[in-house]
Amino acid sequence: MDAEGRAVELGTRKQRAVLAMLALEPGRVVSLDRLIDELWAGEAPSSATGTLQAYVSHLRRALEPDRPPRAPSRVLLTREPGYLLAVAPGQVDLFRFGAWAEEGRRALVRGEHGQAVRTLDRAMAAWRGDPLVEFADQEFAAPALARLAELRVTAEEDRFEARLALGESGTCVADLERLVEAHPYRERLQGLLALALYRSGRQADALAALRRAREMLAAELGLDPGPELRRLEQAVLGQDPGLAGPVPGRGPAGAAPAPVELAELAELGTAFPGSASSSSSANSSSSANSSSSANFVGSAGSVGSVNVTGSAGFTGAAASFPSRPAPGTGEALVGRERQLARIGALVAGVRRGQGGVLLVEGEAGIGKTRLARAAAAEAETRGMTVLWGRCLDTATAPPFWPWTQALRDAGPEAADAVRLLAGDSVECPDMQLFDLYQRVLAALTAVGPSLVVLDDLHWADAASLRLLAFAAGELERLPVLVVATLRPEPGEHPEQLRDTLGALAREPRTERMAVGPFTGEEVAAYLRTRRIDPDLAGAFHERSGGNPFYLGELLRLLESENGLAAGPAGEPPARDGSGPPTGLPAAVCPIAALSGVPSGVRDVVGRRVARLPEESQDLLGVAAVAGRDIDVDLLAAATATPEERVVSLLEPAVATGLLVESGADYRFSHALVRDTLYGGLGRLEAARLHLRVGEAMETLPLVDESCRAPALAHHFGKAVRVGGRDRAVRYASEAAGRATAQLAHDEAVSLWELALSAVPAADASVRCAVLTSLGRARRTVGDAEGARRDLEKAVELALRTEDREALIAAVSVFGGQSVWNWRPYGVVDERMVAVLEDLLAGPLPDHQRAALLGTLGIELYYGPRRTEGERLAREGVELARRVGDPVLTATTLNNYFIAAWVPEREAERRAAAEEILALPGLPRATELIARVFRMASLLRAAELAEFGEWDRDLARCERLLEEAGRPELEAMVRIAETARRILDGDWAAAEALTARFASLLEGSSLWSPDFPRLIAAFTCAREQGRVPGILDGLVARARDPRMVPLRPVAVLAALDCGDPDLARELIGRWGAEARDDWTADLMLVVWGHVAARLGTPDPEEMYGRLLPYADRLVIGGMGICGWGSGHLVLAELAARLGRAGQAVEHARRAVETHRRLGLSHWEKRARDLLDSLTADR
Repeated sequence: MDAEGRAVELGTRKQRAVLAMLALEPGRVVSLDRLIDELWAGEAPSSATGTLQAYVSHLRRALEPDRPPRAPSRVLLTREPGYLLAVAPGQVDLFRFGAWAEEGRRALVRGEHGQAVRTLDRAMAAWRGDPLVEFADQEFAAPALARLAELRVTAEEDRFEARLALGESGTCVADLERLVEAHPYRERLQGLLALALYRSGRQADALAALRRAREMLAAELGLDPGPELRRLEQAVLGQDPGLAGPVPGRGPAGAAPAPVELAELAELGTAFPGSASSSSSANSSSSANSSSSANFVGSAGSVGSVNVTGSAGFTGAAASFPSRPAPGTGEALVGRERQLARIGALVAGVRRGQGGVLLVEGEAGIGKTRLARAAAAEAETRGMTVLWGRCLDTATAPPFWPWTQALRDAGPEAADAVRLLAGDSVECPDMQLFDLYQRVLAALTAVGPSLVVLDDLHWADAASLRLLAFAAGELERLPVLVVATLRPEPGEHPEQLRDTLGALAREPRTERMAVGPFTGEEVAAYLRTRRIDPDLAGAFHERSGGNPFYLGELLRLLESENGLAAGPAGEPPARDGSGPPTGLPAAVCPIAALSGVPSGVRDVVGRRVARLPEESQDLLGVAAVAGRDIDVDLLAAATATPEERVVSLLEPAVATGLLVESGADYRFSHALVRDTLYGGLGRLEAARLHLRVGEAMETLPLVDESCRAPALAHHFGKAVRVGGRDRAVRYASEAAGRATAQLAHDEAVSLWELALSAVPAADASVRCAVLTSLGRARRTVGDAEGARRDLEKAVELALRTEDREALIAAVSVFGGQSVWNWRPYGVVDERMVAVLEDLLAGPLPDHQRAALLGTLGIELYYGPRRTEGERLAREGVELARRVGDPVLTATTLNNYFIAAWVPEREAERRAAAEEILALPGLPRATELIARVFRMASLLRAAELAEFGEWDRDLARCERLLEEAGRPELEAMVRIAETARRILDGDWAAAEALTARFASLLEGSSLWSPDFPRLIAAFTCAREQGRVPGILDGLVARARDPRMVPLRPVAVLAALDCGDPDLARELIGRWGAEARDDWTADLMLVVWGHVAARLGTPDPEEMYGRLLPYADRLVIGGMGICGWGSGHLVLAELAARLGRAGQAVEHARRAVETHRRLGLSHWEKRARDLLDSLTADR
């Protein structure tokens, strides 16, 4: 009935049966498979799931006619593994009857007979006809009807016992005679009738009633009456005074206790014997304070109807049934006691101001997110703010996406940080990155002690990873704990993830928590929580490998296919045969059921998906293409299906646990579910679906517009062959530009690669532009070889199409900010030189001419025209100064620094670095490169004051790395630092730095990234007398034609090992040319030592070339090593030339230099040399 008393049309008999079954389990989930089995008596058609969902949809409309479209139902809810009627037991008259009957009995036991009668009268008033008569032939109704019949008779007995105790014997006789006739074998009724007759003054009739009962039991059952009935008969025969009743009346007026209300019934639970509903389900429905009720004890004319009261239709207690269990509640976390204890300790530390990072690691489905939810629950119980960000497993998310998600929940304090992360406020990107990081941390701390969950970190974008690495260094002092979950296998950005994990490992407040599979004992414990025989643990453990997700999917599949029914976690199995079937039936179990189950988790999921209606499966395929989060509007648009129909089709997947509700939308319950569905699509089918999703997305507004371009680029990029080509290029280019603005350069590379893959080969102009942008982006992230390859292709296309502007754009990138020369050592690209010279010969605006002059200067560096290249680079600087563009000036000065990298230009190069640092508004990377250039010059100057300036530059570089921390740039700083530690004689620190910059350069495509490691390693080994251990490796590496600069070091190593024959052999093979390039700062010195000991190359020549640099410290390149004062090698050469006095003077000056600078190791080396020289005299 509705609020106006009108009957509610509930549809077909099966549809009404669905509501009946749910009403018999109020507030409790009834599994989809159980509903199907009951409705079709074990012979369900293939369309059963879809038909059942249609019944549910119709019932929802009937029960909530005013519910807006897409609004979630508050009454009939979808909850894994089926459906739930969101009412408290006290809202169903069957359960109200049971509760009142139980309360009446309790009052009777307490001797409160008046209250007992009033409560039981109320219970009997709720009985208005035979219940569930429409379904009396249905198996699901039979147990309930039997229990209910027993409950009603018991309540009648209690009611008459209470009335007799109140002296109402005379008015009870007729009703008791009727009940005895209906239930002749109930001895309690026979006794109550005899007692009523006796107290009414009808002793003979009382004895006659007892005699008839005796004879009936003997004749029909062959039994004697029970002891209670026999004792009553003896008492009547003996006119026992104890049989006398009280004076009639129920007590003084107004003494009646208040009637039991619905809200109280929620606390009473139910006296419906053996019902599956328990007090816990009643308690969970604490919001059941409406006057709504479900009536299944109606008149014969309204059997199975629903009586509704209230102003707006059926108002169930939906608020008591959340879309998913609150974190930390519900099913216990099995086998994770140690991890939970540690999480509790870390969360407690946050309240004391001790933050940090917790990395929760384990394979897919192992329970990492469950632990993160447990951490969130623990934090919430301590009054902390919990923020959640999820990394996406596709390229559809913009940079910083998980941080943006988390900060959106942080309130208005985080609004500025969210805008910065989205790239909406970035005007000068490099200048604001540090400020961005600081604002993110400020936003997190503004909400008080907080916990930030970054779920699925293995899929994080590179920008988010860099932000995490920065934050980890600050969290030790902040009340913020970051919990990040990740798998062992990397995702989209493996190198960035590796670097981030390495950076996190160096932070004292970072912990890694490994989560492993269940042991056999833990599987048994898990089965117990699901009310399944733990003796089956061995079979389940063997099949699942202890993976909790796989284990859960196995149980769901067995429940669907073999009748296994696992109850909700934590509830004990029912022992009286009531409620849903529990445990694993002996006929189903052991290994027989498991033997037919697929061996892989994806196969298990796939088989569960196959049990859904075909339309639902098709829709889930589209959803899998769209991503893990499912937007109903998007699915509706992509499939041209009404939204209500989309929701209806998705409901079976929610009921079976494949999807979970997420607000008004949905998401896949686990990434493996989506992976399974997506993996089942053919390539062409997937491409077409991506096209449909992309086209639908173009028409819809997104909650976060920053996601639009990356998402559309992804979908159209997957649909290139089916009509998405042009839009893939457009959206990927747009997204790449935005990523660059957000300083997410790795993401920009990926997006430009996507754009390039979609550009038709025939579209040369677009392809050239994309290649140029891709080359620029690759260069920014340190992929010099990849950038060179792309840019050379762009140049080729521009030349072929005679597009001069495109050609200038491409070649200009070669002259961009750089640490080292792009070309392999000793290589001059004559074709590129010709292109640049041809461009410079024509008309050019000053800014382009300046850039191309610098670029040509670098291109000529390794050839015979090096000095010409240096002049051209200097002209580029002069022209850039006249243009007045600080960025252009910095770029040309950087070009000059590289083009003029020879020992005799040390002063000019240092001046160039100083000029760069004096320019306003420098990008951080540009400043960092200039400081590293200057740091090597500061050390070469051999002045104590310059050492202090070097310390300040290092500190500044560390700060800059937090803002522009690309691996290539950090490697530069570590190289620069290595020389200082070698000069200090701190070998452990120097070797640690060597290992660090070697790992940073490991994935780089720069020329021979192994060269600086070998030089630093040789220096450390040489100064500690360990060269023999590395000699063979040095010689082997020096044989590589790309490692020409290493060859003099290998020769010197042979001499240090006392093998002059090998040294001569190597010189004979390789020659002894001392080249005049960036290697000369060190290699002239190396050849000097070789010449002093071997006489080759010419010692006189080497002395003359080295003498101008005698007062410098020997610093290799930008700092790969330090070899002390230049006077050391000059002393050895002078001695070789027979100039003893000069040799001693050089040695003394080396001692003095090292003493003045506090370089004790090198002072000792110089003193030992001095002593040997003076001893010879």
